[in-house]
Amino acid sequence: MEETIRVFICEDDPVFRRLLAKRLAREPDLAVVGDADGKETLLAAMRSVSFDVLLLDLNLTDKNMEGLEIALELRGGGTGEHGPLPKIIVLSSVEEEEIVAHTLGFGRVANYITKEFTDDIPSAVRDAFRGRSGIHHSAAGMVLNALGSQQERELRKKITPKQVQILKLQAAGYSRKEIADLLFYSEYTINNELCKVSSVLKGKFPYLEWLRLKKHNSREILQLAKQLHII
Repeated sequence: MEETIRVFICEDDPVFRRLLAKRLAREPDLAVVGDADGKETLLAAMRSVSFDVLLLDLNLTDKNMEGLEIALELRGGGTGEHGPLPKIIVLSSVEEEEIVAHTLGFGRVANYITKEFTDDIPSAVRDAFRGRSGIHHSAAGMVLNALGSQQERELRKKITPKQVQILKLQAAGYSRKEIADLLFYSEYTINNELCKVSSVLKGKFPYLEWLRLKKHNSREILQLAKQLHII
């Protein structure tokens, strides 16, 4: 006999809460064991009701991002006062990349699904219960964009404004000697700054074969700098 997965719904919209409970009731292996409309009622319920998966709205009542507060308190799916903590699936209408990424990253939630995809919730509940990772397609693009932007920002912090200026002039077709004359530096300084850029890229992408060469190809360095939005 298939194991029944106990689901708890925390959602401040009573209409959506009822619709969601009705949708889950059609699944023989899922059982809605309770619901709450906010943080306090949820925490109170957790003292007496055991459940495996929490379906959590991100914005509850008048408190913006209260769902994220709850996720942070319950993060990691470890063991709480009354046994194992539930896996969390966030249901939200919020589609801001940073918020989605923070909820999945800092909140350690199992999934993030926008509310228009209620038919995908049962399978997401099963995956979360069984520890199978996966990000719903309604959130995956936002997470990848946020992750890419973050990595680009971190890389740009390691490249100085002077180095960016040199790279831009080089991309415009100026030789190293011409760049040195334009910026009132010695050609040695220009070469040194470009070597520093190469070292940063080499440290960031050690698996790129051409970056392991002692003599770097300026054209390929410039191409990579453009691809990474450094210039």
